[in-house]
Amino acid sequence: MTADTVWNMAAIVDRMRDAYRREYERNPVFTLFLTIFIAFFVVFVAAAIITEGDTFYNVLNTKRNYLFSDYFESIVNSSDGPYTNFHVIYPPLVVVFYMFLGCFVLPYVGLPPGTPLDEAIELTRNTQMGIMSFLVITLLTLYALYLIFSKLIKEQGIRKELMFLFLILLAYPFIYAVERGNSIILAVVFCFIFLLGYRSENKIVRYASYVALGCAAGFKLYPAILLLLILRDRNYKDAGICAAIVAALLFIPFVFTDGDPLILFDNIFSYVGISLGFTNITQIITGILQEGLGIAHSTVSVISYAVLGIFTLLSFVVILLDKEMKFWKVLALIGCNLVLGLGLGVQYQILYMLPAMLYFLAAEKEMTKENKFYVVCFAMMMVLIPGINIAGLTVFGAEAYPSAVIGAIESVFAIIVAVALLREGLVRVLRSRRAGRPAPAA
Repeated sequence: MTADTVWNMAAIVDRMRDAYRREYERNPVFTLFLTIFIAFFVVFVAAAIITEGDTFYNVLNTKRNYLFSDYFESIVNSSDGPYTNFHVIYPPLVVVFYMFLGCFVLPYVGLPPGTPLDEAIELTRNTQMGIMSFLVITLLTLYALYLIFSKLIKEQGIRKELMFLFLILLAYPFIYAVERGNSIILAVVFCFIFLLGYRSENKIVRYASYVALGCAAGFKLYPAILLLLILRDRNYKDAGICAAIVAALLFIPFVFTDGDPLILFDNIFSYVGISLGFTNITQIITGILQEGLGIAHSTVSVISYAVLGIFTLLSFVVILLDKEMKFWKVLALIGCNLVLGLGLGVQYQILYMLPAMLYFLAAEKEMTKENKFYVVCFAMMMVLIPGINIAGLTVFGAEAYPSAVIGAIESVFAIIVAVALLREGLVRVLRSRRAGRPAPAA
């Protein structure tokens, strides 16, 4: 290597360092965020190259033949008695959505009566119409996400493109959701539409956002708690209107299915106790107490629901009463409830933290200790982590799949954020209550 080559390389490094310093001075929060994502991405790619792709494949669904399985399974299930025959756990609106798609896809499949579910999913996925329908919906959803991202993040040019690439397209929960073909991405898009419009002075825009929230709840049920944002503003009339719209979109579509609310909730609660990892509160407590310490299932269920109930109650108190809490923090606390609360607890549910993360990046420009803390926490919920498969590794007697381990890491940071926000909010609520009390009699 000649001296000129060394000098040129040093000059390039100096220019890169100067460019990075300028970017950090301009927007340190965004720059640190992107740095963490790129650093993890480089490690992820390097690990994938060294292991010939194993660390990449390990972060995805363990059933390799189930590519886009949630999408095609939902189409198959919605075609014939979804609630009574297949015991689906989705609200009727999304069932009707997949039923509609099935009208275009299934005629090209020609499933014989009594075809096993796994075979039916594979046959449906292998048709041109099946794959094209999935690609069209995914691309439209990506475009909607990009428009929303552009609305929230005011960066221009390469900064915005890099941010969208790493923070969304290359975020682990997003990749996992796409690989599964899960409708959570559509639900998150509807949540964003609600957030962008629910405070609008234009009544049409405001009511359209309520419909979007109804669609989010109609796809995944739990996003309905975003209604708390309207209650937080003490806008009780609009809260009632929004609740009515959400309820209509939750229950009216039952008319087009074979189910009813009782069957739906029975199906949901039959799945809640299934352990798919350590992503939500129920799974974590079950793993520690039941699988780890051998405590009876009935006792563990009582404890887990008690902890979940306390967490939810305290969260609602902070969301409704702490008027000083920043908006992105309120969204983060709601997101933590969606991630850690009721449900199956799957890795892609961390996507519910995406609104809080983007509003945080849009609002915070100074690198304080608090902002650095949340940058690290948000980033660690989204970054790509190599899926190292340690043969024979078990956790509480069950084989520890790499994707489940990554989901557990994400959840740890969600718990950290939830605890920090609850502590901050409850201190302020208690302080304001004490300040509002009348002085004691002399």
